[in-house]
Amino acid sequence: MKKVSIILLALFSVVSFITLTSMTKDTKAETGAFLEITLDIADANRGNAAGVYVKYKQPFLTQIDGATSKELLIRTEDVQVLHGFETEAQANAYLTSELFTKDVVEALKPYLKAGPEVRVYSVFK
Repeated sequence: MKKVSIILLALFSVVSFITLTSMTKDTKAETGAFLEITLDIADANRGNAAGVYVKYKQPFLTQIDGATSKELLIRTEDVQVLHGFETEAQANAYLTSELFTKDVVEALKPYLKAGPEVRVYSVFK
């Protein structure tokens, strides 16, 4: 009888694990578009600009419709922020959002040597 109880307990554990795993399955949406913003920022100001990126990354990912990712790319010539979205329309909509226009743009203004280059790309599937 003790062996049967142990087998049933193990079986119950496996079934519970499978059930819980399927309930918490990652349902993150697929990236269908990218917004690339290229910034001309002096070396002396890159730390401050990176602080702006860090400050607004999580609000971007949690508050912006269709946001799937946000990455900061740095090279000697410039800095790029690559934003992932489910759709191209959502990428374009972000450019007019309050988070972008009033928070991010205003926070970055003191560090920009020139206006940013903005491009939206669709992902080929």
